[in-house]
Amino acid sequence: MSGAELSGLCDRLAGEVAEKLRSGRSKKWRCPGDLRLRIVSYARVCREGGEPLGDIARRLGLVESTLARWLRTDREALAAGFRSVSIVPAVDEDEAASAGSLRLVTPRGYLVEGLDAPTLGFLLRVVG
Repeated sequence: MSGAELSGLCDRLAGEVAEKLRSGRSKKWRCPGDLRLRIVSYARVCREGGEPLGDIARRLGLVESTLARWLRTDREALAAGFRSVSIVPAVDEDEAASAGSLRLVTPRGYLVEGLDAPTLGFLLRVVG
């Protein structure tokens, strides 16, 4: 992912976090699972680039200890042999042009596009 793509992703994630926090009625906020997975994937990519956890959490509007706990929980799940995978619909015009093709986004933020169903199934078996 390029720096501009990461920045755009960060802005979208921070906006979703802020929206969820505003709509919450209690002091104890519970992040939806799909948003949490995307945040963890984003944070992993940033951490691999050497960024401090505090800076990442601040940009996303989260408390550093919360993000650290999410990353630790995800790392323990990966060590246990589980892999989290997200299949997302195309949102860009270029991706919409290749309708019918699937894409795989790994927890570390790697993206594989233009997959058909049998190839995606094979990759999921290999990764999992």
